[in-house]
Amino acid sequence: MSSIPERSVTRYAKLAAQLTGGKSGESPLRAGFGPGAMFVGRKMFGVLDESGALVIKLPPARVQELIAKGVGAPWHPGAGAPLKEYIAIGFDKQARWLGLAKESREYMRS
Repeated sequence: MSSIPERSVTRYAKLAAQLTGGKSGESPLRAGFGPGAMFVGRKMFGVLDESGALVIKLPPARVQELIAKGVGAPWHPGAGAPLKEYIAIGFDKQARWLGLAKESREYMRS
């Protein structure tokens, strides 16, 4: 059973629906990572971590910019050094989730 906060799971599902642009059957979510990971093609661009933060992949310089602005925190999938292309954006910054998820999707699409 997942320990991810329910409010984050609910917001994440809404985010996935927003990313489809209202087109049914086009959800970016795929099973395998808690409430699902978001993909564009075969590339994962977003997931919820155990704290309920949205984790997205962006260029390293953009990740550092967002961290410096206090938008998110460095992220790693367990122990060790943070991954330079990933940032965790907490539920307290959920108003930024949609825009940043779109940015991440476009980055991964290229």
